[in-house]
Amino acid sequence: MELFGIVLTIPAAFGGCVIYCLAVSKIVIRFNLLRRSMVAASIGVLFLFAVEMALLMTLGAVRSRATIGPGFYVAHLVVFVLGTPALANVLILRSPKRTLQWYWAVPLCTVFALSLVLVQYGVSEALYGVDGTNGPYSRRHSAIPQSSCELESSSRAV
Repeated sequence: MELFGIVLTIPAAFGGCVIYCLAVSKIVIRFNLLRRSMVAASIGVLFLFAVEMALLMTLGAVRSRATIGPGFYVAHLVVFVLGTPALANVLILRSPKRTLQWYWAVPLCTVFALSLVLVQYGVSEALYGVDGTNGPYSRRHSAIPQSSCELESSSRAV
């Protein structure tokens, strides 16, 4: 089932990239201050992505989370959500003379979005387990009963 969801991210990412890249190339590029600030913020996000990839390749997800703390997963989610728009911003808005046409940026951003989904899947599975309960940073015991059988047994005990 996960594979089906991952495969469906490709057309969804492509559609989102088309809309975002077209909007950035037609609207945002006109405003110089907005363009420069978006490029600067996007470079920061892509730098954070590079740092995360270096950590994941050298330490792995679990040791990176243990070394950095809970901020690792927060930064990971920021990169996951903002990574593709950041790449589009850098490709389209970086300089008026060296801009990439929006239709060339779309396939690059789509491939990048798919890679971010795969990294997100790997990091989440490593930290929290396949079902969210058996990883090193997951909740092992929940205070809320998980099934109707547990609900019945807990009500009989009272």
